[in-house]
Amino acid sequence: MMKELALHVLDIAENSVRGEAKHIEIVIGEDLKTNRFTMDINDDGKGIPEEMLKTIRNPFTTTRTHRKVGMGIPFLNDTCLMCGGRLDIESEVGVGTRVHADMEHENIDRPPLGDIASTLINLFSSYPDISFAYRHTYRARDWEEAQEFSLTTEELNEILEGMPLTTPSVFIWVRDFIRDSISGLKELEEE
Repeated sequence: MMKELALHVLDIAENSVRGEAKHIEIVIGEDLKTNRFTMDINDDGKGIPEEMLKTIRNPFTTTRTHRKVGMGIPFLNDTCLMCGGRLDIESEVGVGTRVHADMEHENIDRPPLGDIASTLINLFSSYPDISFAYRHTYRARDWEEAQEFSLTTEELNEILEGMPLTTPSVFIWVRDFIRDSISGLKELEEE
């Protein structure tokens, strides 16, 4: 099992990159009022053939040639099932893929989200030609509406005025900005 859900995000996003996606959207939803945690990774890559889609939860299903097993999707599927949820994967060849994970937020077996900020900045800086969009929603038990943080690589590039994300000071600033923005959603609960 992966110790953090952010590692699943990284694994699936890298699958999207290998699938030649030009746009990848990552959406995290934390809803304490309904006790749900959701992750969606959507891409416009080449898609998954129907025959492979039928067996994708099997660890011996992989497109990689350098190893004969793919554990990311089977592990995420097991995590969802252990946490009172499910994993849905929809894909169309030539159109793209949507991976939707849903589980109980307060389940003792649910791994923590982990360092999603580092995951995102590593994806953004490693694949500068891919357009990434990130959205994170959070709703406390006593809130009617969720709070939201969103960011796209286009917005970042505009803010940074062409400064590469691989510049160490920029890398750290963006990572900390994402961390602080997500933490800020949850801090509103304490006020």
